[in-house]
Amino acid sequence: MMECFLATTQTLTRIRNWLVIGGMAILALNFTISPAWALNSEELLDLMVNEKVITPEKAERIKQKARIIDRAKKAEEEAKRARELQRVKQEAKAEAKAEAAKEAKAVVDQKAEDYGLEKISKALKGLKVGVLAYVDYSLGDRPIFMGPPLYTPTGPMGRNVSGHTGYNQWRLQRGYLNIVKEITPWLYARYTPDLHQNNAGEWVWRTKYLYAELRPPNAGRVLTQMKNEIGLGHVPWHDFEEHIWPYRCQGTIPLERAGVFNSADLGVSIRGNFGGKLANAKERVGNTHYDGRYGSWHIGVYNGGGYHAAEVNENKPVEYRFTLRPLPTSLPGLQATYFGLYGKGNNTSANSFGAPFFNYSPDWIVHQGYLSYQNPWFLLAAQMFYTKGNQSGNWTTVPNNPGRPVGNRADSLWTRGFSVYGDVKLPLAWSIPFWRSNHKYPLHVYYRTDWFNADLYKVVSRSAKYTKLMTGLAYYLYKHNLILIGYERTWYGQDYGIQGGTGYNGTGSRVANVTTNGGNLGTDQRFQVVFQISY
Repeated sequence: MMECFLATTQTLTRIRNWLVIGGMAILALNFTISPAWALNSEELLDLMVNEKVITPEKAERIKQKARIIDRAKKAEEEAKRARELQRVKQEAKAEAKAEAAKEAKAVVDQKAEDYGLEKISKALKGLKVGVLAYVDYSLGDRPIFMGPPLYTPTGPMGRNVSGHTGYNQWRLQRGYLNIVKEITPWLYARYTPDLHQNNAGEWVWRTKYLYAELRPPNAGRVLTQMKNEIGLGHVPWHDFEEHIWPYRCQGTIPLERAGVFNSADLGVSIRGNFGGKLANAKERVGNTHYDGRYGSWHIGVYNGGGYHAAEVNENKPVEYRFTLRPLPTSLPGLQATYFGLYGKGNNTSANSFGAPFFNYSPDWIVHQGYLSYQNPWFLLAAQMFYTKGNQSGNWTTVPNNPGRPVGNRADSLWTRGFSVYGDVKLPLAWSIPFWRSNHKYPLHVYYRTDWFNADLYKVVSRSAKYTKLMTGLAYYLYKHNLILIGYERTWYGQDYGIQGGTGYNGTGSRVANVTTNGGNLGTDQRFQVVFQISY
C-alpha cells in the first residue's frame, strides 16, 4: 500500500514539473515571436498560479520581465525610426545645399565672366607682394678733409684736417617692393624694384632683382631643395649672411661696407641644401633660411658690374659658397662657411691704367672664411677675408710709375678684413605701451666690430685702414618689423679714401672706393634710429 502511494506521488510530481517546463517554454516562445501574445501569456501565468504550478510572486516577476522586454523593443523601434528620419532630413539638406551652391557658383561665374574677374583670379593665384623698407634718422659728425697729410723731411706731421662737419638727417635707406609669382610648382619669377634717391634728390625706381627661378628635382639625398636663378639675381654671399646677421637696416655687411662688391648681379646661379632640411629649424636655431641638414651651397657666374653699374669689361666672375653644418643633431646652429670669387674688376678706364689700347682690367679675387653659431636666444659670428682688388677695379697701384715704360699696367692691391658680431635676446617679457609685440622676448642687444685694411702690404699707402664699432638695442614689434637704436663710431687711417693724395708720397687714388665711406679722415660717429618695415 505504501509503495503504491509513493509511486502515485512521484507520478504527480513529474506531471507538475512538465507543466511548469511547458508553461515556461510557451511563455518564451510567446515573448519571442510576437508582443501580441502578451495577454494570453498573462492568462497562462494566472492559470498556472491557480493550479499552483508556480507561485504568484514568480508569476509577477515573469510578467515584469516581459513588460521590460516589450518596452525595450518599442524604444528600439522608435529610435530606429528617428534615425531614419534624421538621415532623410540630412540627405535632403545636403541636396538642397549642393543645389544652392551650384546655382550660386553659376551666378558668380557669370558675373566673373561679365567683369573679367576670372582672368584676374588666375593672375593672382600664386602671387605674393611684400615691402621691405628702412626709415633712418641719424645724428652725427664727420671730419672735414682739407688735403693730403703734411710731410717734413723727417716724416709725416699728421692729418691735414680742420674741424668736423655735423649732420642731422632722415634717410630712406631701402624701399623694396617684392613681387613673387608661382607660375608652376617648378617655375617662379621675382621682380624687386628699389626706391632710390639720386644725386639730384629725386626719388626714382631702379631694379634690384628680376629673375626666373627654376626648382629642379633633388639629385639623390645629397643635393636637395635646389633653386636656379636666371637674370638679375642673388650673388652667393650677401643673402646668406643677411639672413644670419639680422640688422642690415643698421648698415651693409662687412664685405659691402668695405667696398669689395654689392649684393646683386646679372647672371645665372644655382643653390641648394646638403642632405635635405634640418628638422624643426625654427625651434632649434631660430631661423628657417638656408636650413640644410648638413649645410648649403651656391655657385654663380655673373657680369661683374653689380646691379647699379654698367658692365665695362667682358670678364665673367665666378662666385661660390659652401657651408657645412657638421653637428646637426647635437649642435645644429654651428656652421662653417667658405666663400670665393675669381674674376676681373669692372674697370678699363685709361685714367686708371694709362694704356687703354691694352683693354686691361685688374684682378678681383676674394677668399673668405666665416664661422657662425645660431640659437633661438643668441647669435655669434666671426669672419676673415682677403681680397685682391674690388668690384669697381679701383684698388690698384699707380700706373706708369716713374722710370717704368709707358703703358705700365696698374696691379690690384691686396686687402684684409675681419668682423665679429653677436646678437642676444634679453629675457624680459614686456612690451612698449600700445605697441604690444607678438614676440615673447622682443628686446635684443647687438654688437659688431669691423677691421679693414685696403692696402695690406703698404704698396701705395702706410695706413689705408679703418676700425668700426656698432652697438645698440633692437625691439621687435611684430615678426620682422622692428625699431633699432644704435651708436656707430669709425676710426680711419690717415691714408684711407684720400682721392688725389693717397700714400706716403702723396700720389695715387686707388686705396678705397670713395663712395663707400665718403673719403673722410679722422673719426666719425653717429647716433641712429631705424624703423624697419616688413610685410
